[in-house]
Formats: sequence, C-alpha cells, structure tokens
Amino acid sequence: MRRREFLKGAAIVPASVAASRWSAVAEKLGAGRSKITAVVYDERYADCRMFADALVRRGAVAFPAGGDSVRVWYGALRDHLSRFGGSVAGMTTDSDLSASRECGRELGMRIVYEGSHDGRVPGRLQHRLRGGNDSDRVYAALLRGDAPWAESIARSLGRLALADDIVNAIAAEPIVTTRVSDAFRGYLTSWHLAPAAWPVRDASGW
Repeated sequence: MRRREFLKGAAIVPASVAASRWSAVAEKLGAGRSKITAVVYDERYADCRMFADALVRRGAVAFPAGGDSVRVWYGALRDHLSRFGGSVAGMTTDSDLSASRECGRELGMRIVYEGSHDGRVPGRLQHRLRGGNDSDRVYAALLRGDAPWAESIARSLGRLALADDIVNAIAAEPIVTTRVSDAFRGYLTSWHLAPAAWPVRDASGW
C-alpha cells in the first residue's frame, strides 16, 4: 500500500483506533529490536520493575537506581556503556531523570523521549509524552491497552523505522489517560537517552 493511499484511508478512522490498529500491525511485521543496552529503574515501585523486566527480555542489562542514580552512572553503568555502547532507558523519579540527563550528557548522550506518569488523581493515570519517534509509539501502545502501562512503554522504546511511517501520521496527541494500578499513587518518569550521533527525530525544544 502506498503511503498516500494509507493516509487517505486513515483520515476517516478515529485517531485512537487507527493508531492502535496500525501499531499492532507494525509490531507483527517485525518492527526491529532497539539498541537499548541498559535500563535504569527505581526498584521500590512495581511498575518500574515491570518496565525493567520487559527491557531485560530484549537484551538490556538492568541497573537499580537505589535512590542514587548518579552513583550508578559513575560506576557500573558507565563501565557497561564503555564496553557495549548503545542507549539507556529508564523509569525513575523525576530527580533521577534530572541526574541521568546530566550524567548522560557527559557521555555524549541526549534525551530522545520523556514521559511523565501522574497517578496522584484517584482512579486514573495521566501520561504526558515528549519526544520523537518513541513518543508516537508509546502513545499508540497506551491506547491499545493490551499490556500493563509500564510494559507497553518499555516495549515501544527504540523501535526501528518500520512503525514510524504509520504511527507518526496518526499519533499526534501527547496526553493519554489510563487506569492507575492499585500499587501506584505517585509520579514517575520514563525516558530514553541515546548517543547524540544516533539519527532520531527530536522533540521540539530539545
């Protein structure tokens, strides 16, 4: 199917339905594995552990933040990146995101995706997404709702270009609301740091 024909067809389908449907198709067609080699997570939260586990299944090595992500970046994670390269994903508190952003910058890395996940309102979890290709895929995966939210995000990060032409044309809304898990009533961030030389569509303002 040509891109123009696809876009004409998508125009008559509600965005949420189209994004959900075509994201699923793209995954089944083999949207590629990422180059995420490490994942930083806050082990105190079940959702963060789920996020890390999903990326470990894709070959990443997990690094618990232990309340001090700077220590992780200046220790085991730095050694890991010097050996294997790649990018780093995370699900942490906002303070650990800020620390990771600065530590990554020292290693020539930049934020290519950032999500905030606010569960402080009873009964719902609001996701605000910023980034390029990653945020489009996260948006589509959250709309589908076929997996827990933290796992959906992890599965979406760093995918290769097969899904991009489809999802980018549809998933423009940066805010998604899902049901909050019973175990989470706080505020977390998800993020993806990649080498500055890694081609990616940036978010405006970064």
